[in-house]
Amino acid sequence: MEPLLFKSRRILVYVENLSAAGAFYRDVLGFKPLSGVDGVNFEFATGGPPLVLHRGGRRANKSGEIAGVVPSFEIESGIDKLMETYRQRGVQIVKEVQEVSHGWIAFLADLEGNVIQIYQAKESKT
Repeated sequence: MEPLLFKSRRILVYVENLSAAGAFYRDVLGFKPLSGVDGVNFEFATGGPPLVLHRGGRRANKSGEIAGVVPSFEIESGIDKLMETYRQRGVQIVKEVQEVSHGWIAFLADLEGNVIQIYQAKESKT
């Protein structure tokens, strides 16, 4: 059997409090809203498939636990500055910026404890 190649369509994050989560991703994390279905979901722009917050989820069992599916978003430069901005906005930093073989990564948690990774490639570190 040939391996299946899937095209990424959306990044879904199921949340308990859709209104609060939508405001957090928009106002605190700085995601650009695209659209949504009132009371059902919020869709945000990314450099690839949209990030969609969807009602019907539950808060993470343990806030900031890195488990399950973790969306990862790449930035071109300024990972240290971005994480400091998030810290000043009261975002829970799960893991500080750390160097890996191909770049730098950091982890933060949203209001419901869902973890998000921020990534910056090595050739763009400033």
